[in-house]
Amino acid sequence: MTDQILSPKILGYWTDEHRREIPDASGIFLVFRAGIDPDTKTMEVQELLYVGEHRSARYGIENDATRTTWQAFLQPDEELWYAVGLCSYLHRDRLAAAMINAHKPRFNDHSEYLDRFPFDETTVHVSGKKDKLRSIFTVQRSD
Repeated sequence: MTDQILSPKILGYWTDEHRREIPDASGIFLVFRAGIDPDTKTMEVQELLYVGEHRSARYGIENDATRTTWQAFLQPDEELWYAVGLCSYLHRDRLAAAMINAHKPRFNDHSEYLDRFPFDETTVHVSGKKDKLRSIFTVQRSD
């Protein structure tokens, strides 16, 4: 392996009602808790809950084993919002691992990538819908 720079453009946000519009393409998917901002009185991203990856981001969101856990975590007037970062299968696992290692989402608590990163140095430049995400970060190999 070699050092890598990954530059996902994060697309979204989609709600459960609009899940069918999520791209049916390879990439990572991000699950957020959205709630009403007390200042603006509009729905906004509050917290990154989970990072996953699948050959179909839509399928991954709809069929992830922790889906019921995400839903049960919500408070009244909150909802799940989804975003995706499209990428080829060659980099999908590495990108998901970097996102999990850097952001430590609540429901990735059993992920091997929380405290371990088995890839060479990886720098991620996030663009697009990046609320609650670090824009630029580097993860070092730690086996």
